[in-house]
Amino acid sequence: MSMTLIDGIKTVTFHNGVLRIDCVAAGPNNEERPSGTLLIPAIQAKQVLQALVNATEELEKRLREQAEQAGAAAKAGKKN
Repeated sequence: MSMTLIDGIKTVTFHNGVLRIDCVAAGPNNEERPSGTLLIPAIQAKQVLQALVNATEELEKRLREQAEQAGAAAKAGKKN
């Protein structure tokens, strides 16, 4: 299995029953360069996109909790 770094999305198209998402990554001097294309069959697109949304929301929740814990630890350290 190969891995692809995605810094952004260039275009999203739908053709012949396939959702095509052209992805880009930052190259030298911050220039965009193609990094790959996600090909998602239309029948699976909703499930795949919903899974990405759910994973992103979970990540955001965990990051928020970590930031709150770090803030609480910093406050406790100042009191001592």
